[in-house]
Amino acid sequence: MGSLRSSAVVAAVDGSPAATEAARAAALEADRRQARLRLVHAFAWPAGSLPGLPDVAGARAAARRCAVGDVERLRGTLTHLLPPGAVTTAVVDGSPEDVLRRESASAALLVVGAAGRTWGSGPVPGSVAESVVATAGCPVLVHRRPSGPGRPSGVVAAVDGAAGTGDVLAVAAAEARLRGEPLHVVHAWRQLTEDAVHCLRWRLDTDVSARAERALVEDQVDGVRRAHPGLQVRLSVLPDRAGHLLVQLAEAAALLVVGRTAGMPSRRGATVHAALHRTSVPLLAVPVAAPVVPEADAAPPGVPAPAQPVDERDTRPVG
Repeated sequence: MGSLRSSAVVAAVDGSPAATEAARAAALEADRRQARLRLVHAFAWPAGSLPGLPDVAGARAAARRCAVGDVERLRGTLTHLLPPGAVTTAVVDGSPEDVLRRESASAALLVVGAAGRTWGSGPVPGSVAESVVATAGCPVLVHRRPSGPGRPSGVVAAVDGAAGTGDVLAVAAAEARLRGEPLHVVHAWRQLTEDAVHCLRWRLDTDVSARAERALVEDQVDGVRRAHPGLQVRLSVLPDRAGHLLVQLAEAAALLVVGRTAGMPSRRGATVHAALHRTSVPLLAVPVAAPVVPEADAAPPGVPAPAQPVDERDTRPVG
């Protein structure tokens, strides 16, 4: 390995098996990126007295020492994976959501486990992992061990042709190159009339719609092919709900890449939610810039903006 990059891969750890496994995955990601690895344990202690603990200050100090010891022991199991001095630790006071959001401001990648005491008790992410995915300033890898038969292969990237598509494609292509895997770009589309409140007896021309939807993403995918001539890139433009399609196509993938609006948790979208909760493969959530609303569409001061129609295709940004 050459010189290490200044930005680090940050792994969120809490002593749970899922977080420990995610830390090992983070070490591999740091090695791929020639980056440092920073193990961060967010230490939150209740304010005020606790039943059965007469010396609250002493109990807090003892618990913090245990946290420091746990993260140091974990560091010792990972040092052989990276150059000397490349693995550092930190026990930071504060809630996991706040601590990890601050860490993401300077990180190259933030890695969290999909289950565990902090992240939840099952195979889906808990509230902290969801919060981190929605608010982090860097890409977030939600680590899962693929449960399907055989070796997982390929990187699947979900795009929708919006402004963030280029950002998602750039990250997905880089991840595919780092892993030596092919890239499968997926764009799902659905006519708005299919999700109308009242059943309509007409549909738009599906052939025209399919060509228009392909045109939204094809040039950018061709740009990825030109930028990475040795990378195998496949594009699928299919009529289906994005979340439903991704769950199917990502089942045997090594990684699923989706986009979400940076700094706007409420704009996460149905597709990102489906990818978080219904897939069983590692998920990389990439923050992309919020779409710019034209001035002409903005409501005058004091006048509420008109309500926007809601349907699952409005998952901007998935890419």
